[in-house]
Amino acid sequence: MISKSNKTDLSRRLFLQTSGLAAGGLIIGFYLPSVGQKALAQEGAPAAKPIEAPNAFVQISPDNQITIVINKLEMGQGVNTSMAQLIAEELGCDWKQIRSVSAPVNPVYNHTVFAGMQMTGGSSALSSSWLQHRRIGAALREMLKSAAAAKWQVPVQELKVENSFVIHPKKGKLSFGELAEAANRLPLPQDPPLKKEKDFKIIGQSVHRVDAAGKVNGEAVFGLDVQIPNMQYAMILRPPSPGMKIKSLDPKTAKSSPGVTDVIRFGDKVAVLAKNTHAARVGRDALKVEWDEKGKTAFSDESLMQDFRKQAAGKGPAAANRGNVDQLLKESTNNLKAEYEFPFLAHAPMEPMNCTIHFDGKTAEIWSGHQMPTSDRGAAAAILGLAPEKVTVNTVYAGGSFGRRANKISDYTSEACELAKVAKRPLKVVWSREDDMQGGFYRPMTFHSVNIGLDKSKKFLCWDHQIVGQSVIGGSMFEQFMVKDGLESTITEGVSDTAYDFANFRCHQVRAQTPITTLWWRSVGHTHTAYVMETMLDELAEATNQDPLKLRRSLLQKSPRHIEVLDLLAKQTGWAKKKVPQGRAWGLAIHESFGTVVGQIAEVSLSGGTPKVHKVWCAVHCGQVVNPEGAKTQVEGAIAYGLSAALHGEIKIENGIITTSNFHNYPVMRLPEMPEVSVSFVKTTQPPTGLGEPGLPPIAPAVANAIYRLTHQRLRKLPFSRELKA
Repeated sequence: MISKSNKTDLSRRLFLQTSGLAAGGLIIGFYLPSVGQKALAQEGAPAAKPIEAPNAFVQISPDNQITIVINKLEMGQGVNTSMAQLIAEELGCDWKQIRSVSAPVNPVYNHTVFAGMQMTGGSSALSSSWLQHRRIGAALREMLKSAAAAKWQVPVQELKVENSFVIHPKKGKLSFGELAEAANRLPLPQDPPLKKEKDFKIIGQSVHRVDAAGKVNGEAVFGLDVQIPNMQYAMILRPPSPGMKIKSLDPKTAKSSPGVTDVIRFGDKVAVLAKNTHAARVGRDALKVEWDEKGKTAFSDESLMQDFRKQAAGKGPAAANRGNVDQLLKESTNNLKAEYEFPFLAHAPMEPMNCTIHFDGKTAEIWSGHQMPTSDRGAAAAILGLAPEKVTVNTVYAGGSFGRRANKISDYTSEACELAKVAKRPLKVVWSREDDMQGGFYRPMTFHSVNIGLDKSKKFLCWDHQIVGQSVIGGSMFEQFMVKDGLESTITEGVSDTAYDFANFRCHQVRAQTPITTLWWRSVGHTHTAYVMETMLDELAEATNQDPLKLRRSLLQKSPRHIEVLDLLAKQTGWAKKKVPQGRAWGLAIHESFGTVVGQIAEVSLSGGTPKVHKVWCAVHCGQVVNPEGAKTQVEGAIAYGLSAALHGEIKIENGIITTSNFHNYPVMRLPEMPEVSVSFVKTTQPPTGLGEPGLPPIAPAVANAIYRLTHQRLRKLPFSRELKA
C-alpha cells in the first residue's frame, strides 16, 4: 500500500518513461471527479470535486493515433478493449486509430471505489470506470472542440466531433492530431456533457479487440515472454508442507547439472539459477534436501472436513436473522435437511506464476501480470529496503488469473524480490504447474448445513443455514473493513444476502482455521453458496409440488432484475413446454453476484455415471453491455471454468502434503466436454455491473438439478465424481 506521503503527482517525464509513450505526440492529462459507489449506480451523477492528480491519460499523436492508458490488468477478459470503448465513445474518435498500454503504478490510476490502491478484481473494472472513463473522453472532446473554435473563431456550439475530427459546416474539419497541442493548454471541463444511450456508436458494439493482433502475431508480451539483459532463470524448491524446514542441503549434483549457474538457499527455500527454464528445473530436481518434519502437521482434506462438521454443530454468529426461525422449526412437521461439502480448489491459470526483476541495490524494476500492482510494489519496496518510488512495476499481459494474481501477500513478487536481494543479478523466477498447484493459494474448503421447515401441508415455514468456511480476507488489506464482529461476508455472500423473500430466515457463520493458505477464487463465496441455495430451492419446489421456475419467480417479486432474467430464460428455452430430448433433463439455477443476475438452464444426459452437458442457456442482467461479443465470451469462459470445478475440481491432501499436482489429476474442460452455450442479455440503459465472475455460480447447481431429474440423487459433495459412480 502507498502511504499518503508517497502519493505524489505523476510527472509528465515519469509518465513518458514508464509507459513507453515518449515517441512523438502529446499527452493530454486532466483532472477528473472521484467517482464513488453511489455515483456509479446512476447515469448522469453530479461531478464531485476534482482529485489532486490526473487519474487518466490519453495520447494523441500528430498522425491521429490515439493511445489510451489502461489501469486494469488484461488477463484475457478483454478489459483493454472495453475500457477503451468508454473513452472512445465520448471522445468521438475512429476506433481503428485506438491502441492501449498498461498504466504504471501511481495513485492517479487508483481504483475509484477501492481508494488507495490500483487493482483489477471483483468484476469491477467496467462498473467502477463507467462514469470516470466516459468523463475522460467527454472532457477531452470538449477541449478539442474549444481549440478548434478558437482557431476558426467560431462558436463552439457550431462544432461536432466525428471519427477523430472536429467538424464545422463551413470551415471544414481539423484532426485531433492537429488540435492536440492547443487543446492541452486549455482548462479541463469539470462536468462535461455525456452522450445519451441512443447516441452510442461504440459502446454496445462488438468492436475488434485492441490486443487481438498482438496476441495472434506474437508481439503481445506476457510475463513469461519478458527478457532483460544478463537475465538468469530461477526455479525454487519450497517446503512440501506447511511448517517444514530444511534439515540438510547438498547442492553438488544440482550445480553440476548442464546450464546451472548457481544454487542459492534463502530461508527454507532453495533456488537453482540457470541459463534457461529447463536447465533450472532439471537442476532443481537434482537437489538433495532433507526436510525437518518437526513443525509439520499431519492432516488430510478428509480430516479437515470432519473438523468442519464438528464446528457446524455449534452456532456461530448470525450473518442474517429475520423472523422467528427457532419457533417455526419447533412447529415444523416436515423438514428438508441437507449437508454439503466443498473441496479446496486451485486457480490453475494457463500461465503459471512468474516474475522478472532487476535490482541493482538502489532501484528495482519488476515485470509481471500484476492484478494489484500497488500492493505488489509496496511489498517489493519493503523487502528490498527501497522507497516505493524507487521500484518500477511493469504490468504485462497475464495468461489468466481467476484471483491468483491478486495475491494478498504478493507471494510470487515478494519471493522474487527476496531471491534477487541475495542473488544480486537480473532474474526471471518461473513457477512450474506443480509449483502453483501444490504451493499456491486455494479456494477454501467449505461445509454447509441446511434445515428448511415445512408444516403438515408441506407449506414453507422457515430456512436455517449454517456455513463453516475458512477466511479469504484474513491477512489481507481488506480485513479491517470487511470482517466485523467475527463475520466475513465472503463466506456467506449469496446466502446471507439472498434475494429470495423469506420472512423467516437465518444464516450462521463459523470462520474455521486450517494450515492451508486461501485466496479469493473466481466469484469467491458465490462458488458454493449459489450451489446450496439453488439445489435446495429445487428440492423445496419438489417437496411443495411447484414448478422450479414458478417458485423462484414467486419468491423474487421484490427483485425485478431477477424476474427479467427468469422471463428471458423462459423465453429462450420455452420452459413451460419442456420439450426435452429423450434421455436428457433440464436443470435451472439463478444467482446474483457482483451486482449481476445470471440465470442458466442446463440440458444434461448421463452415461455410465458420467454427466454430459449438451447445452446451456444463459440469461444475464449486467446493465449496459459495452462489448456484446466480449461479454458473451466472459460468460462462456465462466461456464467452462465452473463446469471444470463441478465435474472434476478437487485438491487432495494426504499427511499434510498436497498430492494434486497437474492437469492429469486436476482436469479442466476439454473441447469434447464443452456444451453449446447460448447467451442473452437483458436490454437496459442501467450502468454496467460485474461480468467476469457472475457467469460461474449458477452452472454447477443447474447441472446438479438436471442430474437429479435423471437419477433422483441429490449431489451434496463436489466435485460430482465423488458421488456419481459408473
